[in-house]
Amino acid sequence: MPLYLLTVSTFKSTLEIYQNPLGLPEAFTLDNFVEAWVRADFSTYSWNSLVVTVGSILLTLLLALLASYPISRFRSWWATPMLGFFLLGLLVPVRLASVELFMLMKDLGLLNSHLGLILVYTATRLPFAIFILSNFMRAVPVELEEAARLDGAGHVRLLWSVLTPQVRPAVGIVTIFTAIAVWNDFYFPLLFIFDPKMRTLPLGLSTFVGQYGTDWGVLFAGLLLSMLPLALLFLFTSKQVREGVGAGGVK
Repeated sequence: MPLYLLTVSTFKSTLEIYQNPLGLPEAFTLDNFVEAWVRADFSTYSWNSLVVTVGSILLTLLLALLASYPISRFRSWWATPMLGFFLLGLLVPVRLASVELFMLMKDLGLLNSHLGLILVYTATRLPFAIFILSNFMRAVPVELEEAARLDGAGHVRLLWSVLTPQVRPAVGIVTIFTAIAVWNDFYFPLLFIFDPKMRTLPLGLSTFVGQYGTDWGVLFAGLLLSMLPLALLFLFTSKQVREGVGAGGVK
């Protein structure tokens, strides 16, 4: 029902949405999509969101793989306490530290920059990514690691050529959940971004919401356009996500 309401509302005017919210539009027109693309500078905001989302995914995966490898494969006393230390990040609501985080970003000169957003998102997504990847790496048979070492593989080759392909379902899970969290986030861009040309898509769509009125038809059209990249990403990674959830359930 929410998807139906969103879809049919993209073809209606604001007046028609109020008069007949559940019915089909009187005429199917793309005027709302055109206005959303032009009025909201949709291409600029989409590019900004794409840069921040892809950068956050890549940096999160890189750091999470590097951290998960010693935690899951090294037989050491500090492995479990270190995993517990990272998991504490899942318990801390980062928005409670918004003032301190803002001051830190100001001192580092990262306010009003995409790099600052990428670093913040990476820090907030790392605990979940390490939790998922380390548990999947622990399930990889030790015989694969021993065979690679006999062939002369070092730690770097072992991580990227042996373990990472074995945990592709976990990589898919981390990718899709990170993408959803970053692409849809409104809070941190509102906190750290001041230049209108640097805004991400959720922040850009807020231009349709006014103090005395909201152009709901154009807003719904923008929301539908913003959902398409995530829908395509999920189609490409759905197999890995299903395999990952299934494997997690078995374990």
